[in-house]
Amino acid sequence: MYLFLCLTFLCVCLSGCFNWLEEKEGKDKVKLVDMTIYPETWQVNPVLTDIWTDALVCSESDDKQKRDLSHTITEGFDFDYERGYEYSFKANKVWMSNPPADVSNIKYEFVGSLTKKRVVVENSEEEIELLVLSELVEYCPRFPVEYENERPKYYDALLCFDENTKRTYVLKEIEGFNHESGHEYTLSVKKMIQAQPYSERYVLLDIKDKQEKTSERFRRNVSITP
Repeated sequence: MYLFLCLTFLCVCLSGCFNWLEEKEGKDKVKLVDMTIYPETWQVNPVLTDIWTDALVCSESDDKQKRDLSHTITEGFDFDYERGYEYSFKANKVWMSNPPADVSNIKYEFVGSLTKKRVVVENSEEEIELLVLSELVEYCPRFPVEYENERPKYYDALLCFDENTKRTYVLKEIEGFNHESGHEYTLSVKKMIQAQPYSERYVLLDIKDKQEKTSERFRRNVSITP
């Protein structure tokens, strides 16, 4: 009995030593999770650039909150993403011991078991209120990428903010709206989603407010939720 207790104590000590050595050596921690990619993208302003673009929106079994992947390293996510579809698969969630600068310390590695399900199956409309900032921003669509002369196409786009949902929108146009530089607007807008093929339209309903202003707000996108 005494020998058994000694051996057990020795095993516990050795296990603790190995864990300490792994942490000291900076070994990455890995956990298998179920990951979901959602049918609608968010517009983001990545670090070190003034160009806005689209980002995938995800959640996973270890963290149910929706977030974009603009500052997250992904490996093996080479499936053809289409808006309007929800994707589910297994992934390794890796806590990097020595992550690169300007990105999350967590990365995701695609493992397999990919499923694709159309979840936007009906056309829909909703009225939203948008704050439109005074200056246009440069926007490069990503899902899908648009090309001009075999190069990705860039737009001068409207930078908008929904006060109710705390979401940023970068829109190529709001139908019926003429933006005047140096003025900030509060608009009532109809958001229209077509299910097949997936597309979004924004139509002006009413200009609720117009003020002369040069605003620097929301130049950098941070953790915006829909």
